[in-house]
Amino acid sequence: MNAINLVPGRECGECTLCCEVQNIDKPEVQKTSGSLCKNCVDGGCTIYETRYPVCRSFHCAWRQIADLDESWRPDRSGVFLDYQLLNGVTGLSLMLVGNPLKTVRQPWFIDFVANGVLRNISLWMTLPGPQGYQGVQNLLNIQPMREAAAVSRERVKALLETALRRLQAYESVPYEMTNSGNNVGRRADG
Repeated sequence: MNAINLVPGRECGECTLCCEVQNIDKPEVQKTSGSLCKNCVDGGCTIYETRYPVCRSFHCAWRQIADLDESWRPDRSGVFLDYQLLNGVTGLSLMLVGNPLKTVRQPWFIDFVANGVLRNISLWMTLPGPQGYQGVQNLLNIQPMREAAAVSRERVKALLETALRRLQAYESVPYEMTNSGNNVGRRADG
């Protein structure tokens, strides 16, 4: 992946989803997805000026894609966009963190997927796993989606609903950390 180019003037605001939805497994800091970082308090980072390198260098794709407006901010849209490298291909993970079924039925989401597929941008629909588990994802760039994107928003919506049902049927796999010593994740019960 190349250097990060942020959209001028676009800030995280009150969004702290990156402090919760991601697995972080670095020598200096660890946290499982679904656990809010203990340094994220009252909608902000208490160690922002000295935050970990992995946090300092991370910016979700919403901060980098100028075509996405303010409604796409992850805490507003329910979609946490992140660039992803999988099998040598860079694309976008569309992690559904709000109400997944409601999201995949929204015209703005359907149009984004259809346009991305038609432009050959690799897109993965992703669901976060429960705390301590891996998420699951499906590649959306499949031939039936390409065909649907070329003709009908309703057909794209039906395929998105099918992809969501498949993801929801997967059994979550525990995430196994390779590093230890500085777990900053809060437990779900506290």
